[in-house]
Amino acid sequence: MNAVVIDTNVILVEKGISEQAWSECVAKCQDRLNQVIEGTEKVVIDDNWIILSEYLDYHEDGNSTTQTRTSGSFLDWFIRNHRNPEQCLKVTITPTQDRRGFDEFPDDSEFRDFDPDDRKFIAVAVVYEDVHQQKALLLQALDSQWYGFRETFIKNGLEIEFICEENIRYLYERRAQN
Repeated sequence: MNAVVIDTNVILVEKGISEQAWSECVAKCQDRLNQVIEGTEKVVIDDNWIILSEYLDYHEDGNSTTQTRTSGSFLDWFIRNHRNPEQCLKVTITPTQDRRGFDEFPDDSEFRDFDPDDRKFIAVAVVYEDVHQQKALLLQALDSQWYGFRETFIKNGLEIEFICEENIRYLYERRAQN
Protein backbone atom coordinates (compact mmCIF):
# COMPACT_ATOMS: atom_id res chain seq x y z
CA MET A 1 0.00 0.00 0.00
CA ASN A 2 1.57 3.26 -1.07
CA ALA A 3 -1.23 5.77 -0.56
CA VAL A 4 -2.71 7.36 2.53
CA VAL A 5 -5.76 9.50 3.22
CA ILE A 6 -5.07 11.58 6.30
CA ASP A 7 -7.90 12.69 8.57
CA THR A 8 -7.38 16.26 9.72
CA ASN A 9 -7.18 15.25 13.37
CA VAL A 10 -3.86 13.50 12.69
CA ILE A 11 -2.46 16.87 11.61
CA LEU A 12 -3.99 18.63 14.62
CA VAL A 13 -2.44 16.12 17.00
CA GLU A 14 0.91 16.38 15.19
CA LYS A 15 0.78 20.17 15.59
CA GLY A 16 -0.05 19.86 19.29
CA ILE A 17 -3.54 21.33 18.94
CA SER A 18 -5.59 18.45 20.37
CA GLU A 19 -6.26 18.65 24.10
CA GLN A 20 -7.33 14.98 24.15
CA ALA A 21 -4.01 13.72 22.82
CA TRP A 22 -1.61 12.08 25.20
CA SER A 23 2.03 13.07 24.72
CA GLU A 24 2.75 9.59 23.30
CA CYS A 25 0.01 10.16 20.73
CA VAL A 26 1.51 13.48 19.66
CA ALA A 27 4.87 11.77 19.17
CA LYS A 28 3.29 8.88 17.23
CA CYS A 29 1.46 11.27 14.89
CA GLN A 30 4.65 13.25 14.34
CA ASP A 31 6.54 10.03 13.59
CA ARG A 32 3.83 8.69 11.28
CA LEU A 33 3.59 11.91 9.29
CA ASN A 34 7.38 12.03 9.05
CA GLN A 35 7.18 8.54 7.53
CA VAL A 36 4.83 9.95 4.89
CA ILE A 37 7.19 12.86 4.18
CA GLU A 38 10.29 10.69 4.00
CA GLY A 39 8.79 7.56 2.48
CA THR A 40 7.07 6.34 -0.63
CA GLU A 41 3.45 6.83 0.40
CA LYS A 42 1.48 9.42 -1.53
CA VAL A 43 -1.18 11.52 0.13
CA VAL A 44 -4.57 11.26 -1.57
CA ILE A 45 -7.01 14.18 -1.53
CA ASP A 46 -9.95 15.29 -3.64
CA ASP A 47 -9.46 17.46 -6.71
CA ASN A 48 -12.03 20.02 -5.50
CA TRP A 49 -9.77 20.83 -2.54
CA ILE A 50 -12.41 20.00 0.06
CA ILE A 51 -9.79 18.21 2.16
CA LEU A 52 -7.01 20.70 1.42
CA SER A 53 -9.31 23.58 2.41
CA GLU A 54 -9.95 21.88 5.74
CA TYR A 55 -6.21 21.37 6.24
CA LEU A 56 -5.57 25.04 5.45
CA ASP A 57 -7.97 26.09 8.21
CA TYR A 58 -5.27 24.93 10.64
CA HIS A 59 -2.18 26.26 8.90
CA GLU A 60 -0.22 28.81 10.96
CA ASP A 61 -2.51 28.22 13.93
CA GLY A 62 -0.70 29.34 17.06
CA ASN A 63 -3.22 27.90 19.51
CA SER A 64 -1.13 24.90 20.44
CA THR A 65 -2.03 23.10 23.66
CA THR A 66 1.14 21.02 23.75
CA GLN A 67 4.66 21.66 22.63
CA THR A 68 4.88 21.59 18.85
CA ARG A 69 7.79 20.62 16.65
CA THR A 70 10.36 23.26 15.96
CA SER A 71 11.46 21.76 12.66
CA GLY A 72 8.20 22.40 10.82
CA SER A 73 5.20 20.22 10.29
CA PHE A 74 3.55 17.86 7.90
CA LEU A 75 1.11 20.60 6.91
CA ASP A 76 3.92 22.96 5.89
CA TRP A 77 5.43 20.18 3.77
CA PHE A 78 2.08 19.23 2.26
CA ILE A 79 1.20 22.79 1.26
CA ARG A 80 4.52 22.99 -0.59
CA ASN A 81 4.05 19.56 -2.23
CA HIS A 82 0.34 19.05 -2.88
CA ARG A 83 0.78 19.81 -6.60
CA ASN A 84 3.63 17.31 -6.95
CA PRO A 85 2.23 14.00 -8.28
CA GLU A 86 5.15 12.18 -6.65
CA GLN A 87 3.81 13.31 -3.26
CA CYS A 88 0.08 13.82 -3.75
CA LEU A 89 -2.64 12.25 -5.86
CA LYS A 90 -6.01 13.87 -6.44
CA VAL A 91 -9.22 12.00 -7.14
CA THR A 92 -12.69 13.21 -8.01
CA ILE A 93 -15.46 12.79 -5.45
CA THR A 94 -19.04 13.81 -6.10
CA PRO A 95 -20.84 15.82 -3.41
CA THR A 96 -24.55 15.11 -3.07
CA GLN A 97 -27.42 16.78 -1.30
CA ASP A 98 -28.57 13.56 0.33
CA ARG A 99 -27.56 12.07 3.66
CA ARG A 100 -24.62 10.16 2.18
CA GLY A 101 -22.84 13.41 1.33
CA PHE A 102 -20.86 11.90 -1.56
CA ASP A 103 -21.87 9.43 -4.27
CA GLU A 104 -18.75 7.43 -3.47
CA PHE A 105 -19.44 7.07 0.26
CA PRO A 106 -20.54 3.48 0.99
CA ASP A 107 -24.30 3.00 0.82
CA ASP A 108 -24.41 1.01 4.04
CA SER A 109 -27.08 1.61 6.69
CA GLU A 110 -24.47 0.94 9.38
CA PHE A 111 -22.76 4.19 8.29
CA ARG A 112 -26.02 6.12 8.84
CA ASP A 113 -24.66 8.00 11.87
CA PHE A 114 -21.12 8.51 10.60
CA ASP A 115 -20.02 12.16 10.82
CA PRO A 116 -21.00 13.94 7.59
CA ASP A 117 -17.88 16.13 7.83
CA ASP A 118 -15.63 13.05 7.71
CA ARG A 119 -17.31 11.30 4.79
CA LYS A 120 -15.00 13.04 2.30
CA PHE A 121 -12.03 11.02 3.59
CA ILE A 122 -13.88 7.73 3.09
CA ALA A 123 -15.10 8.80 -0.37
CA VAL A 124 -11.54 9.65 -1.41
CA ALA A 125 -10.28 6.24 -0.25
CA VAL A 126 -13.07 4.48 -2.16
CA VAL A 127 -12.35 6.39 -5.40
CA TYR A 128 -8.61 5.84 -5.07
CA GLU A 129 -9.17 2.09 -4.85
CA ASP A 130 -11.57 2.13 -7.82
CA VAL A 131 -9.13 4.10 -9.99
CA HIS A 132 -5.80 2.57 -8.92
CA GLN A 133 -6.91 -0.97 -8.01
CA GLN A 134 -5.23 -0.75 -4.63
CA LYS A 135 -6.29 0.49 -1.25
CA ALA A 136 -5.39 3.79 0.34
CA LEU A 137 -4.79 3.48 4.05
CA LEU A 138 -6.90 5.88 6.12
CA LEU A 139 -4.86 7.46 8.92
CA GLN A 140 -6.82 8.30 12.08
CA ALA A 141 -5.58 9.66 15.40
CA LEU A 142 -8.29 10.41 17.96
CA ASP A 143 -11.78 10.52 16.49
CA SER A 144 -13.46 8.02 18.78
CA GLN A 145 -16.48 7.81 16.47
CA TRP A 146 -14.23 6.25 13.83
CA TYR A 147 -13.09 3.72 16.40
CA GLY A 148 -16.72 2.74 16.96
CA PHE A 149 -17.13 2.01 13.25
CA ARG A 150 -14.18 -0.41 13.07
CA GLU A 151 -16.29 -3.38 11.98
CA THR A 152 -18.23 -1.32 9.43
CA PHE A 153 -14.98 -0.15 7.86
CA ILE A 154 -13.76 -3.73 7.57
CA LYS A 155 -17.12 -4.85 6.14
CA ASN A 156 -16.81 -2.16 3.46
CA GLY A 157 -13.22 -3.03 2.58
CA LEU A 158 -11.71 0.11 4.11
CA GLU A 159 -8.36 -0.09 5.87
CA ILE A 160 -7.67 2.24 8.77
CA GLU A 161 -4.57 2.78 10.83
CA PHE A 162 -5.43 4.00 14.31
CA ILE A 163 -2.14 5.73 15.07
CA CYS A 164 -2.96 6.24 18.75
CA GLU A 165 -4.76 2.97 19.49
CA GLU A 166 -4.68 3.19 23.30
CA ASN A 167 -5.61 6.88 23.40
CA ILE A 168 -8.52 6.49 20.96
CA ARG A 169 -9.80 3.36 22.72
CA TYR A 170 -9.78 5.25 26.02
CA LEU A 171 -11.75 8.13 24.45
CA TYR A 172 -14.20 5.69 22.84
CA GLU A 173 -14.82 3.81 26.08
CA ARG A 174 -15.21 7.05 28.03
CA ARG A 175 -17.71 8.34 25.45
CA ALA A 176 -19.65 5.04 25.58
CA GLN A 177 -20.01 5.37 29.38
CA ASN A 178 -21.68 8.78 29.07
